[in-house]
Amino acid sequence: MQQWRPEFEVYANKCKQLLPLLNNMDISLIVRGRLYSSCVRGSMLHGSETWPIGKENDVAVQQPEMRLVRWMCDVKLQDRVTSKRLRDM
Repeated sequence: MQQWRPEFEVYANKCKQLLPLLNNMDISLIVRGRLYSSCVRGSMLHGSETWPIGKENDVAVQQPEMRLVRWMCDVKLQDRVTSKRLRDM
């Protein structure tokens, strides 16, 4: 699995500034989704074009992405909402 690299720290710090906006329930889910797609996903995938394609890299990206989507939608694991349903929201 891809190890955490120091250059990711810069992008992670930029994403931390967006966290209050992503969790703000006064902002519509559509706007928060667009903000996530444009800023956070780009930062998460920075440098991934050089990763070898494999199941482990796919899972390494999908797990934190779904965790963040659940957090943005205020859905807990105990609510038992599927990932497919969250993507359709």
